[in-house]
Amino acid sequence: MRAADARAGHGERPWWWDAVCYQVDVGAFADVDGDGVGDLDGVRDRFGYLELLGVDAVVLAGTAGLDPSAPDFAELLAEAHAAGVRVMVALDVDPARTDPARVLEPWLEHGADGVHLAPREDPTGAVRSVLARYPDRVVIGTGDWHLSFNLDLAIAGFAAGPLRAAITGALAGPGPRTAWAMASRDTSRSRDDAALTPVRSMALVQLALPGAVCLRHGEELGLPGTERIPMPWEGDRPPFGFSQAAGDWSSIPAEWAAFTVEAQLEDESSTLSLYRQALEVRSSHPAFTGDEVEWFGAPEDCFAFRRVGSRLTCALNTSSASVPLPPGELLLSSRPLDGEDLPPGTAAWLV
Repeated sequence: MRAADARAGHGERPWWWDAVCYQVDVGAFADVDGDGVGDLDGVRDRFGYLELLGVDAVVLAGTAGLDPSAPDFAELLAEAHAAGVRVMVALDVDPARTDPARVLEPWLEHGADGVHLAPREDPTGAVRSVLARYPDRVVIGTGDWHLSFNLDLAIAGFAAGPLRAAITGALAGPGPRTAWAMASRDTSRSRDDAALTPVRSMALVQLALPGAVCLRHGEELGLPGTERIPMPWEGDRPPFGFSQAAGDWSSIPAEWAAFTVEAQLEDESSTLSLYRQALEVRSSHPAFTGDEVEWFGAPEDCFAFRRVGSRLTCALNTSSASVPLPPGELLLSSRPLDGEDLPPGTAAWLV
């Protein structure tokens, strides 16, 4: 049972309070019917991977042209619910040109557990009026919804000062629960070990914070950029198990053979293994409680915070030198420690 379900079962928190939401760009995730484009059956075919990763909800993006009344959505929904995973849908609703009911209702009527709304002005409250008819569904978006989608960590860059300010600002005052997103803004198509260092450390920072987390598919593999490039699953050449269709797969870099799920799954030092460990610890360790953070003194270009009411401390070093770790037992670090010190570009969890 996932931690979100366990808390809800005790009447403490709703399932989405600290949920890990995994956004799947359907057309770029897995192709089952062989037309070269990902499909809902592809998501269902790879659902075991999502269970292995340990996510609480799947958010389907790129759903234009898909039919929520079709059997493939019903089958995906049933399989997900049987595994204790919710299914949400990312929708772009512009009330200035579109009737929100026509976009939202088909998915909600056919069982979607909620929606992730693209940021749009809604001066008439038309979107809110539709969603009010489905009070049991969860909404992620910009504004006063259940979860407030927040990219401040990505915007702040990899520097302790701006990151601390972004965290403090997002958690200050009343408002909806934060849903932290950290998908790379880097548009390069290559990635080396040095480039992965901040990716790995920010994964631990993001997952240590109070609130939900929004991952985008491929983020857990350390894939660069934000383009919808097909998910690399296995093999040593494009399209890396995404599709059996013949065609031009030059949009997928050949060097991504090292980033496939297959290549990383059994490698304990891989980025995928780090995400899997982090999600497992986050969901099972009792230290991951508390809705506020308190800050400790730290060396320049570093920070350390603890979730109030818990024993969890997260430390981050964005300086160019190793620094002493805060007191506590090490749970996980984004890179191996330098003796008893935290190396540059590294984050750690301690209790």
